[in-house]
Amino acid sequence: MHGSMWIGNMSKKSNKDKKEFNPYAIDRFATISPKLKIGFLKFWIVGASFFLSIFGLPQKYDFLDRMVVFWLLLVLMFEYIGFTIINWMHNDEVNTKKYLPHEINRKSILSILATGLYIFIMLILVHYFVDTWVYYGIPTFGTIMSETSIDPITYALVFLLFDFIWLKVRNTIKNARME
Repeated sequence: MHGSMWIGNMSKKSNKDKKEFNPYAIDRFATISPKLKIGFLKFWIVGASFFLSIFGLPQKYDFLDRMVVFWLLLVLMFEYIGFTIINWMHNDEVNTKKYLPHEINRKSILSILATGLYIFIMLILVHYFVDTWVYYGIPTFGTIMSETSIDPITYALVFLLFDFIWLKVRNTIKNARME
C-alpha cells in the first residue's frame, strides 16, 4: 500500500512545475550570474596579462618596460576580448553594459584611447595599493606561495577591487545625470 501511494504521487505533475523553455539556457553556464562571469573574465585577463608581461619577459627588461608591455596587453585584451564578450552578453533581461568602464562607441579610436586611460589609471592605483600593502608587511598570495611580493592572483584581485569602485562611481554619476 505504501508503494502504490508513493508511485501515484510521483506521476502527478502540475503545470506550475513546468518552466518556460529558454533556448539560450541550454548549458550549465547559463545558470551562473553575468556579474560572476564578467568578474572572472576580468580576473583572467588581468592575471594572464600580468603573468605574460611580468614573468614572461626575459630578465634584461627593466620594470618600466614590463609595465608598458603589461599596459599594452591589458588595453588590447580588454578592448578586443573582454569588452566584446561583455557586449555579447547584453540582452533585454540582463544589462551587462553597466560593467563596461566607458560607453564610447567601440568602433572608434576614442574607445581604445579611453580604455588606455582607464587601464593606466587602474595600473597606477593597483601598483601603489599593492606597494603600500607589501610595505606594511601584509602577506600576498605570492608571499604565501612562492615568497615573491607580487603575483598574478593578488594583482588581479586588487584590480577587480578598483574596477568595482570605478564602476560604482561611473554608474552613480550616470544615474544622477539621468534623473
